[in-house]
Amino acid sequence: MYDQIKIDIMQNYEKRGKIIGEKSVDKYLNDIKKIQGLLGELGEVDDLSFLYNVKEVMSVVENMRGRKVIINEEGVKEKVPASSNTKRNYFQSIVSVFDALQDYQALPYYQKIVNDYNKEYKAQTTLSSQILTQESEDKLISFNDLSQIVSRLQLDMRAMNDRMKNQDYSLTEEDMNGFQMFLLLKLYMKHPARNEFATILYTTIKDQKKATAPGAGEVPDSNNYLLIISGNTERTRTKQLILNEYKTKGIYSQRVIELDDEIAGYFKKWRKMLKRHRQSPIRPGEPVFYSRFFSIEGDDLEWWNSPLTSNKLSKYFARFFEKKVGKSISTTALAKIVNSHHNKEHILALQKTSNDRGTSVGTLSQVYAPVLPS
Repeated sequence: MYDQIKIDIMQNYEKRGKIIGEKSVDKYLNDIKKIQGLLGELGEVDDLSFLYNVKEVMSVVENMRGRKVIINEEGVKEKVPASSNTKRNYFQSIVSVFDALQDYQALPYYQKIVNDYNKEYKAQTTLSSQILTQESEDKLISFNDLSQIVSRLQLDMRAMNDRMKNQDYSLTEEDMNGFQMFLLLKLYMKHPARNEFATILYTTIKDQKKATAPGAGEVPDSNNYLLIISGNTERTRTKQLILNEYKTKGIYSQRVIELDDEIAGYFKKWRKMLKRHRQSPIRPGEPVFYSRFFSIEGDDLEWWNSPLTSNKLSKYFARFFEKKVGKSISTTALAKIVNSHHNKEHILALQKTSNDRGTSVGTLSQVYAPVLPS
């Protein structure tokens, strides 16, 4: 029976002007023979109609075991489940045979199964490719190391807060740089962007009204700015970073990043520190709206005289990490560390949910639309 099917496949391919190797056809038919045996369809059969029972075929293929043998928890030898790629290949053999024979009764169902496996494979490889290899991680630092550095900075900031309770205490350059670095790292750990955070401006509703008052000029829509509006309810509160100037603005237009209460609180604390350090939140000659948030030490060591720029931010991080861990970590490297951590956790969560729900990783990624870090 299978010999005749093989002949039919080869002839149909030839009629359609396609070329297929005899070994490929043998492989397809051997896969189908194995499925036939698992279904209990022993011996020769007149046709391939047993494959029309898609549910039964799916069940036996999904429960296939591989060649590798392990010792289970009960101390009994057992074969490990077949890999997703192995199962996909069995379904692909059915698709190839039905397509060659132009048998379309069950072909669409099996083609969908193969497509789902392909989506799952693509989803897993896409996420896995974004996880740092050990070699890459050795050149950088781990997310755990990054978290510990931020935790130590936070302890320093708590000590600074105690000193600030004394109204006569003058904030030092070390205080300002320390909290600025702490805030930037906390921001990047939750929202790993490029360098656009360097040029953030601060604005409030009052600031915007002043900026739009007669003679004040237009509110700039080409800047990146922070907008925090206090309110009694979640609906009346706003905590956003508005990004108008960044590398891919031509594709995505304006981006709005919603901040959580923790980050918004740190921004409020930072603005209070700026007021206390500079006596005024406004740089001389600038409209209210243009209150710059971040700076870096200049040649004259006057901390506030040198606003942070996109180009300077990466170097700012690199110098900091060089002192802390002996490695030059740029904004790009920082994003890799953070995204790798989130993707690793995302893959583990997807695999667990896949097992719990009996749903493939590909389907979970495509249909249930996981929310990934922005």
